[in-house]
Amino acid sequence: MLKIDPHRLRELRGGMSRKKLADRARVSERQIRRLESDPGRSRPVRERTLNQLAEALDVDSGVLTGELPPPESGEAEVPNAGRVQIGAQIPPKARLAYDLVKRRYGVSMTEIIGVAPLFFVLLAEGSLARRREKHREASDTVRRLDEIWSESVHGTDGGGVQVSLNALDAEEESIEKTDIFGRLYVKDDYRWFLTPAHDDNPFAAYLRELSKSLDKRGAVDVGDLRYGSPSRFPDYDLWSDEIDRMANGSPDARRTLELGIARLSDIPDELMDEDSGEKRAAWLEEKLPDDFRDLKEGSPKAVAAQIAAASASAPGEVENAMEEELSRITTRKGDDR
Repeated sequence: MLKIDPHRLRELRGGMSRKKLADRARVSERQIRRLESDPGRSRPVRERTLNQLAEALDVDSGVLTGELPPPESGEAEVPNAGRVQIGAQIPPKARLAYDLVKRRYGVSMTEIIGVAPLFFVLLAEGSLARRREKHREASDTVRRLDEIWSESVHGTDGGGVQVSLNALDAEEESIEKTDIFGRLYVKDDYRWFLTPAHDDNPFAAYLRELSKSLDKRGAVDVGDLRYGSPSRFPDYDLWSDEIDRMANGSPDARRTLELGIARLSDIPDELMDEDSGEKRAAWLEEKLPDDFRDLKEGSPKAVAAQIAAASASAPGEVENAMEEELSRITTRKGDDR
């Protein structure tokens, strides 16, 4: 059972009344009072309650348990001097991915963040190693073609071969400079080395190739880079079948999760049973704003209306996610034309 530090909870609540915090966190005022009652003793709490309080106070759940220091605190106030506080905004769908990883593998968001640099370096260096391998194969083939061309074709300059050799030189330079996204290609106009159909980059292509090599189907689905997107990373889905199961096959229920309108930890425990699929889906569907239901057929106007309404009443993650969804749908419709 997780435990909340009563002193930390009172400190973070500050001048906010218990009633206001209870309303924000969707818990009872009595529960807030119980959690704060004994400053010298940590109080056990369910994960869902912990996450709701952390969200209401705009901190990581580890701050409430004492695993992480409070925001903007000095080292002298940090319970564990070996830890530091970091902050970052991520899309709701990425937060859902963290929740799925925790649910499936029993690894918390804090633990994943701690080893994220290790994972990224392994993937980046794996990508560069794969490119070196392909570069060697392509170099051998092109140089052999150059030899054949020189021996058998007279009176021509073999310009196509020379272009290939120049492109290989550009690729070698890109690899040596750890240019994992292939930005040097743009400078040297060798974008034909990339995958034009996806406006791809070498790292995204490697992630897609790696995902397809997994034995477990449906664990990871790496999509294409959206045309014109500033992101260097492709869209992806983790355990899509599990999300469908949680949503009981309902597109609206799934969208509620992917947009961060509700988290897995928000779903009442009594609805998490295998036999409660319909009730769970209905609970999620009720959370989805009415205007956003029209998105079933990909209506950008419906999404735009909901963005405006959300911005006026409750600015935050939901409308940002809707803006991303609107951009994705509009782009897709443009591509279809």
